[in-house]
Amino acid sequence: MFQTEINIALQSAGSPPVTWLLSAVTYLGYMPVYVTLVVTLAFARRLRPSLAVVGGVLLTALVTDAAKDSVAFPRPDEVDARVARSAAARPLALVARGGGASFWSLPDPAAVAAVRERGTGNYGFPSGHVSVATAFLLCTAWFHRSRRLLAFAALWVPLMALSRMYLGRHFLADVLGGLAIGIAVSAASVVLFRGLAASDGPWPEARAMRPLWLLCLVLLAATPFSPMLNPRYVGGLVGLGLSCSFLSASPPPDGGDKTRRAKRVFVALALFTVAFAGTEGLARLLGGPDRLVALVSSVAVATAALAGTAAACRRLGLYEPRP
Repeated sequence: MFQTEINIALQSAGSPPVTWLLSAVTYLGYMPVYVTLVVTLAFARRLRPSLAVVGGVLLTALVTDAAKDSVAFPRPDEVDARVARSAAARPLALVARGGGASFWSLPDPAAVAAVRERGTGNYGFPSGHVSVATAFLLCTAWFHRSRRLLAFAALWVPLMALSRMYLGRHFLADVLGGLAIGIAVSAASVVLFRGLAASDGPWPEARAMRPLWLLCLVLLAATPFSPMLNPRYVGGLVGLGLSCSFLSASPPPDGGDKTRRAKRVFVALALFTVAFAGTEGLARLLGGPDRLVALVSSVAVATAALAGTAAACRRLGLYEPRP
């Protein structure tokens, strides 16, 4: 499953229109796209189920990154000159046919050693594009009660996996690993966030948010001692917890006409962009991407995009008053 021959066969069967199509699919799998989709779900449709989707996506990204750093395997286009390299590929001393020697074998040890010696991360296994796409669609389908999204996931996730292999960025094993993580974390998210996502009745009490806060406390305690935990995703989960606590005290109503919904989405994207740009600029002023700075910055960005949007939209009259 780590053979580059699979990637080469896919690329040899391709054409410029296929390359364009699969490149577009890949670009739709980056985090800014998911931010836009989740914000639209939260402030144009229903807020509570969308908060659970946010938790599922962040947790999936966190587990995927930890798995990447733990396994530290190369990508196909980094270890075999026969694989066409994409613009995203980083320079690496190529190892002649550094993929697996057979279907069940691992990448060539020399190729693994070369990519680990580079020490810049960006490893191949598992595929983050596939894991996050799986988790986003499954969590959205479950928490928003949409069978159509399950049918769409059955088409989109394989297409995403195909695009990553065709572009030479992942082995077959990488996309299967991403699929497994996406399914597993989605199942865990249903348990962790089911109290948060209920669409009827009052907002969740403190005990309903205990799983989320317990997860945040465990991650906060472990992050200083585990470099495999990405502080940005940990901070995002903490920001989600803070936002849920804030929103439960004064929950905004869903609904409203199309204009109000569109304006709420615009406010959310604007606040996210301003908060992200501001925290990134502050991090550079403080001397670089420190883990603590990244953690605090992500808490601020998530809180601004969720709780901050709700507060701003109330002030702007973009929510209809409750009867």
